Amino acid sequence: MKLRHPTLLRLLPPLAKIWMDAVFATCRQTVVNQTAEQNLTAQGRSVLLTCWHGQLAYTFYKFPSLSRPIVLLASPSRDGDLISRVAERYGAQVFSGSRNKGGLAALYKIASYMRQGRHGGIIADGSRGPCHRLKKGVVFLARESGAPVLPVAVAADRKLVLNTWDRFEIILPFSRVALVFGEPFFVPPDSNLTALAEYRRVLEKRLQDLFHFCQHYPFP
Repeated sequence: MKLRHPTLLRLLPPLAKIWMDAVFATCRQTVVNQTAEQNLTAQGRSVLLTCWHGQLAYTFYKFPSLSRPIVLLASPSRDGDLISRVAERYGAQVFSGSRNKGGLAALYKIASYMRQGRHGGIIADGSRGPCHRLKKGVVFLARESGAPVLPVAVAADRKLVLNTWDRFEIILPFSRVALVFGEPFFVPPDSNLTALAEYRRVLEKRLQDLFHFCQHYPFP
């Protein structure tokens, strides 16, 4: 049965959530530096969360712990549709768009929701990669929304890493897991294309550093 089959698309999201909830319930979990998100929310600010594609599953699972509802950008593809349906089951609102198919309009729409008080979310390396290479849409959305970017990464002491383009991580039952928030990253609203390119480079390095820290996370 192919992924495009409507029955499979209907069944996989609820099954994925059941599986994720069951596995993560067995794990020893912690959240590191969520005060970065909470402090900004207390100041009346929305934030733009971003993580690498390979660490989406646990990040989705922790959406309900955020201080505000979240609006996401997803790819208008079969995989993107599946990801969207899983994210929605954790309370996210999802808009579809890509570089070649409505992406700019979707980014403006998400920015509008963020200016009204919601958090935003965007996959750092997009739906097709390259792996761990930040897409320019992240800094563009930060500029348009006026919200600081909060990089997020996941640490787990027991996991499988799939041989896929994104090196997707499957956390195993009874693992120790940490969701780690980075420090806020601000993109000025008057940034031109040259400045955005530099902000993209700096933010990519920060997210890579946070990811590498989580690969060697000092669990107690």
